[in-house]
Amino acid sequence: MPTNVLGIYDPLFYANEGLIALQDALGMAARVHRGYDKDSKAKGSTIEIKKPGVFTAMDAPSNDQNIDTSYIEMKLDQWKEVKFSLSDKELSFTGDQIITDHIRPAVFALAKDIDTKLNTLASSVPWYVDAQATTSIDDLTNLSQIMFDNKVPMDDGALNLEVGSAMRAGFQKLFGNNNVAGQASQDLLKTGHIGNWLGYEIFGNQNVSTHTKGTCTVGTLAINGAMAKGSSLINLDAGTVTGTLLLGDTFSIAGDSQRYAIVNATAVTAAGNAFSGVQIYPPLSQATADNAVVTMSLMNFTNSIAFHRNAFALAMAPLSDIGEQLGNARVATVSDPKSKLAMRSRIWYAPDTSAVKVALDVLYGVKCLDPNMACLLRK
Repeated sequence: MPTNVLGIYDPLFYANEGLIALQDALGMAARVHRGYDKDSKAKGSTIEIKKPGVFTAMDAPSNDQNIDTSYIEMKLDQWKEVKFSLSDKELSFTGDQIITDHIRPAVFALAKDIDTKLNTLASSVPWYVDAQATTSIDDLTNLSQIMFDNKVPMDDGALNLEVGSAMRAGFQKLFGNNNVAGQASQDLLKTGHIGNWLGYEIFGNQNVSTHTKGTCTVGTLAINGAMAKGSSLINLDAGTVTGTLLLGDTFSIAGDSQRYAIVNATAVTAAGNAFSGVQIYPPLSQATADNAVVTMSLMNFTNSIAFHRNAFALAMAPLSDIGEQLGNARVATVSDPKSKLAMRSRIWYAPDTSAVKVALDVLYGVKCLDPNMACLLRK
């Protein structure tokens, strides 16, 4: 091997560099609760991650509050890979150039996939604020009021606001005005980074999702049949109704302070003036009587979203390195208990093409932990 080739055949080198690049490339994923399992897992595995603790102040002396149950199961159902070949010419490059030309772009593709999956969790959030026609400080204060009323921690530095293209431009214009923000606006004008305003770390993300509303023909429905507290499956009806309810449509129930999101993976279509088998999140916070009035909120919008770190979770686990033991490839898996990220690198020679194959892959899962710790900014 040429002396100037650094780490060309070293999967551990690629995996370590890839993990560093992944940490740097994460958008929404860098701002959510993260957990991992240090043991190798396969796609479809279920792991337990520590859930952020919730405690209650009690009169002293009091009994211990059990923290052993502060775990949540997460399914690792996303196994994603980027694979490429190194030609004879590229094998003459230094390791640094291969990292720049190949490893980092491959990792950015993996990071984009993780970020895109996390953004789909916006469909689990029932709370929303309709953005002003022109981006305004009211957009932030309205978000803050809803999250404050929902008992979201507001002062622990864990609030974020992820915005799409139009909202990003709007906040840049708003806070780039020298008369509004002084030195902070100067920094924004230099870097384009919006920064922290009213307690929210505001950041743009090209992976923000969009919501397409259902075609339900009426805005007011009714609960069809009494429903018990904790039910996550309900039926709705109306005097006359056609159309569909879609993932991410939201509604309120008269007499219930909790809002709900529809989370069916496929459209629920009205039949006989009723929607049957409507899956909701969170589950009903209280028992609900037959014919309780349901008010739908149907709108197409971009899912700009304010959230506390503990609203959503990303979990990862290392993939097996058994291929290294079988001798048909060089394999290395690395994980970082601090960042809770994991990545595998595999390298093997393909004699039919005279190329060295490289693959980077990750195993992960995402989950909404508490929809009441997030709020959509719809536009």
